[in-house]
Amino acid sequence: MRRIFSRSSDYLDLGCQWAATGFFAALLILVIFQVATRYILHNAPVWTEELARYCMVWGGLLGATVAFKEGSDPCLVPPPTQGSRVWIYAAQLLRTMATVAFLGPILYHSDKFLLRTWQRTTEALGIPTAFVTVAVPLAIAVIFFHILARMCGNPRPCKVKSENAMDTSV
Repeated sequence: MRRIFSRSSDYLDLGCQWAATGFFAALLILVIFQVATRYILHNAPVWTEELARYCMVWGGLLGATVAFKEGSDPCLVPPPTQGSRVWIYAAQLLRTMATVAFLGPILYHSDKFLLRTWQRTTEALGIPTAFVTVAVPLAIAVIFFHILARMCGNPRPCKVKSENAMDTSV
């Protein structure tokens, strides 16, 4: 069972990496296309700006799941990697509880949020904005799955990259 959760989390992370990379590549292509048409043809299509914005939303949220999985998300104080095992697991538990406390209510209320956005359509593309905003609960669900996999599948705490921690020296 541990191996299933761990491998599933790894494959989900790989899929999120590819998807985030694809969205950012599409964002780059759309922005280049928009700049070229604006300055060469003096007439940029309006849908490129809107689609680039949605690619940024999806790429950023999927990238956040990847950063959480590998432990390179920004943190004020890096979790301990040395010391007693109890101290390391307590820090990992505190990080998990804080993540659930902050993201849990967003996931809980996301059904109402998605229903409200289903009635609204985008200006240029004319699609329901729920197709864009579904990225928020999806990213939270992926992060929660990584937490579950870490708790069930991988008994070791993740190795957080300490160079990403904020420098608090004065």
